[in-house]
Amino acid sequence: MAALSGGVAIVTGAGSGMGQAIALRFAKLGTRVVAVGRSKENTEATVAMGRDAGGEIMACIADVGVEADVCRMVETAIQNYGRLDFAANVAGIAAAPKLLHEMSLEEFEEDHAVNSRGVFLGMKYQILAMLANGGGSIVNVTSAAGYGGFAYFAPYCAAKHAATGMTKAAALEYADKGIRINCVAPGAISTPLLMRNTEDVLEPMILSTLMRRFGTVEEIAAATLWMCSDEASYITGQTLPVEGGSSVSALTIVSAHQLIADGMAGAAARQG
Repeated sequence: MAALSGGVAIVTGAGSGMGQAIALRFAKLGTRVVAVGRSKENTEATVAMGRDAGGEIMACIADVGVEADVCRMVETAIQNYGRLDFAANVAGIAAAPKLLHEMSLEEFEEDHAVNSRGVFLGMKYQILAMLANGGGSIVNVTSAAGYGGFAYFAPYCAAKHAATGMTKAAALEYADKGIRINCVAPGAISTPLLMRNTEDVLEPMILSTLMRRFGTVEEIAAATLWMCSDEASYITGQTLPVEGGSSVSALTIVSAHQLIADGMAGAAARQG
């Protein structure tokens, strides 16, 4: 596997939030980057920022839930840079928070199309490319919801658990082929996706962390690139929580879930 500087990376969800921060961090460190996103405008904005910082980065407009798009994004890396060394599967969505029995099948399937099918398809084609050059490193940016449960987000939790399980299975299959596969699991991170929630939800999230603040996208980027790098060369099949200590104790977990559930209930009552 190449060093970060001089290597080639694919980053999905690169149009905003954590994906954008990861793509820019790769580019600033000298990695050649294919920034993948559904929004042409947002993804090209990320590319412009990366180039302004002196990085070698290009856009690929694709939907990670569509197999032909995922195949094309990997081909873009190979055709333009000759290889693939790193991948960060960051693209994610979340259905509007609801009680499980109020969720539609369409909302459930939309969550899974990106959060679990997108990870499966990404790894499928990324691994194929990495086998051709003797190894690589994949980081699936999942969520604290991938090892716990969060009220009102059942489809999201299910999809993130699926992504975590696939990561472990893939790590077992490809460790002897030079490919490391891990998860970075963010907690409450200040992203456009999270910040669209009301104060009823956001304030309890802050209170549920030991650090009493939201994490930053830069902190997730730092953890992701570390997991990709040779500094983490003896790590595979693992999930690295980056969540401000919110899962340190059972008491913290129960309190956090109750606070957030109460906030959700309060917001729903006012909307009703």
